Amino acid sequence: MRVLINGGGVAGLTLAYWLRRNGIEPVVLERSPHGRLGEYGIDFLGTAHDVAGRMGIVDRLEAQQLPVDSVDFVDASGRAWARLTVPLLDRVIKGPRLGLMQNTLEEALLEAVRDDVEIRFGESIEGVRIVRGGVEADLASGGTEKFDLLVGADGSHSLTRELVFGAEERFARYLGCRLASYKVPDRYHLGRVRAHYTEPGRQTVVYPTGRADELAALFVFRARYGGAVPRQERLDLLRSAFDGMGWITPALLEDAPADGDVFMDTVTQIVLPSWHRGRVVLVGDACGSLTMLSAQGVSMAMGGAYLLAEALRDEREPERAFDRYERRMRGEVARRQRTARLFTRTLIPATRPRLLVQRTVTRTITRAAFAPVLRRRFGTGTILAKRAAPPTGWRRRAWRLPIGLFRAGLGRLVPHRMMLLTHTGRNSGQPRQAVIEIVARDRGSVVAASGFGTGADWYRNVLKTPEVTIQIGGHPRPAVAVPLSAAEGADVMATYAARHPAAARRLCDLMGFDDVLDFRQVGGRIPFVRFSAPR
Repeated sequence: MRVLINGGGVAGLTLAYWLRRNGIEPVVLERSPHGRLGEYGIDFLGTAHDVAGRMGIVDRLEAQQLPVDSVDFVDASGRAWARLTVPLLDRVIKGPRLGLMQNTLEEALLEAVRDDVEIRFGESIEGVRIVRGGVEADLASGGTEKFDLLVGADGSHSLTRELVFGAEERFARYLGCRLASYKVPDRYHLGRVRAHYTEPGRQTVVYPTGRADELAALFVFRARYGGAVPRQERLDLLRSAFDGMGWITPALLEDAPADGDVFMDTVTQIVLPSWHRGRVVLVGDACGSLTMLSAQGVSMAMGGAYLLAEALRDEREPERAFDRYERRMRGEVARRQRTARLFTRTLIPATRPRLLVQRTVTRTITRAAFAPVLRRRFGTGTILAKRAAPPTGWRRRAWRLPIGLFRAGLGRLVPHRMMLLTHTGRNSGQPRQAVIEIVARDRGSVVAASGFGTGADWYRNVLKTPEVTIQIGGHPRPAVAVPLSAAEGADVMATYAARHPAAARRLCDLMGFDDVLDFRQVGGRIPFVRFSAPR
């Protein structure tokens, strides 16, 4: 199956990764000549962190997170009248959380697919025809190509959606605000703080980007809907909207890029009656934009892409796969859209009395006692199936007992279904060891499963440094680790389940698959690694 993905942002690149891993050929079109690389801050948590963990890119992202220790709400003099500290944010989120620049995530995703996926930069579709058995796409560069499926992953202003479903105005729900963002030199010395300053109808936000002597400025303001603003008019509109505003806002406007390179968009949600038509389907903001202010848009984009790829792998008929994906995602998106609408209404109070009410509420909910309330309200957990966490404490010590036998030269006492893996720590560079089960053997190579998913240390380490040593019985030997594709994993799991049905069910339980109807389908979701002699 050959799938055309129009849009090389977060949703498109995530989808391309999982399609390729599931044995499906993706082709990505991205109209920007060098990739999308949005330069504004995002919240990276919940489902997004879960999907990234399964892709093995979390370590890279953690190394580039924004240097922010607190979210401060300040007055015109810069004094904080309320504060969300990192420990309090951790209590609210109750799970992994990163602050990133959008381009950091997009660069990591691009690196993850660059060698395996065809990506055409400076290219887009101009026309679409749904034909028997596929889709014909007219390309901006000229010519027409046929694909089995077309996925619109081209954002809230999706051209794919317009060509197949209709004009944006039919599906857009404008929430009464615009936003703008650009980089400025750090001459304000705010420290490791994300600072918010609000006046009736407008708000200024400043935070460090992680680059030396650089800040990002975000402006949100109430405005009547007037469509897209031409690039050459954006600074004039911004200066007019924030004229006379206090704090450091005038200086931030003075520091605006001289070439007028300002990101500006409306705060708009997208709501469609259906996310697919024929052999065309939408993903991410193209079908369910939450707005950039929601803190959940990246999670819905990555989660939706993961579940769409999973459905296309499991279902023979594309429309059945599209139905399954939409049923799984639509409720999650709708719930977060409702929360985002409420949040946007309260974020920028239109009058001074409402602003005073907002301050009172903010002072109250930024206290530690209200962390559970915020957590229930914003629902930051993952929407994907839960997987068991690696063992800790005495369970981890018990799990590692066989390592002692190998180190004592008693590896022959360990069943030959187990092997000692010596690998290299991805951060420390030091040797690490784990005992893992062999699930298949083939002509001098062995295959093992990561029972704790892609979050297991040994799995993440061999992805970074595939040169390892394996020991089965008393004979250590060098090997090279290569992850299996989803199709290969399905074959391995089917054979393993036939030979060891009880162990196969335990592995499924460990991975979070409660109802095992087809071991082949489950095998496509488990990360398997083949260890072969180096060439």
